[in-house]
Amino acid sequence: MARLRPAWLAVVGVTAYRVAFHDRKAQVGPQDASLGDTRVWVLPNPSGLNAHWSLKTMAEEYGRLRAAASD
Repeated sequence: MARLRPAWLAVVGVTAYRVAFHDRKAQVGPQDASLGDTRVWVLPNPSGLNAHWSLKTMAEEYGRLRAAASD
């Protein structure tokens, strides 16, 4: 992160984000937290255990990050 300095860090899985960033109320999407100048976006985990996210809604969320990264 320090060397490459990306504009965005994508964390796949809200549970992973909540644990890593100590934020129990985090939701999928852009976060208020950042790592230096790198913004953080939580994406839904594509695991089959995450059945309440359809392929369509997951693609939409991944597309939101792609659009933000293109700005």
